[in-house]
Amino acid sequence: MGALFDSIPGEAKKGKEFVIRSKGDEVFFVSETDEIFCFAGIMLRDDKLFPEHLNTWPYYMNGKHSTDLAAQKQISGFKRISDGRITLERYVDEWLENTMYKQIDAYVRLPSADTYYAVYMGHKENEALTRAVFGLTYDEMSQLLECYAQTVGIYSEYIHYPRLTRSVRSVNFCDITESWIPAKFPYVTFAESGYEFSHVSLWGFYRHVQLLTKNSMKSVFAQVLLNEGIAPNILENLFKIGRQSFFGKTITHNILPNV
Repeated sequence: MGALFDSIPGEAKKGKEFVIRSKGDEVFFVSETDEIFCFAGIMLRDDKLFPEHLNTWPYYMNGKHSTDLAAQKQISGFKRISDGRITLERYVDEWLENTMYKQIDAYVRLPSADTYYAVYMGHKENEALTRAVFGLTYDEMSQLLECYAQTVGIYSEYIHYPRLTRSVRSVNFCDITESWIPAKFPYVTFAESGYEFSHVSLWGFYRHVQLLTKNSMKSVFAQVLLNEGIAPNILENLFKIGRQSFFGKTITHNILPNV
């Protein structure tokens, strides 16, 4: 069993034993191999009210299995947040149903004017969960963006691009991957709104930098970032992004055509 799995208190159960919990916020699981799942709501097949929102858990799904015939007729998929992107996937009672899981008592904190993004267990950030959901921790991402800006972007005491931001009310789509960026969810901007690459998802930015570095410390761009002062472990964590199991589909404008 994985180290994280063993460290989480509570009973381990097969995936098929878990039911849907309409608790209003994220539902976390960790598998016996330390795979982390953060589900942030259900997307219904005929969702005309709030398809563009996170944490949409219809009350009438509470306590049901996603494999129930009535549920299957209504559910298009479950919104999973991993590596800074939102995908549409199956629930743990259907996906790898005989794998052992534990449910984690944790919650996602999205950034506000004076706070940063993180995943909390109790009153303390759990960095392993933060990385599973957002790709890098806030501090790691801030250092990566600063070194990137000093190298090929714009960096001064007055202006800093690329940088992290969020939209309080608007839904956006990534200019690189076309992936959905919900309101309040962090993303990277390379320019003012309205210009090219003003909305780049965390996932899109990671893939961009992975391409530049070729996921290797020996690459030219990785050496440039290291010379600018980035901590080697941040690049190591960056290179791991994208290794989580993924059998669903990234939510794009094609899945949310009316948003």
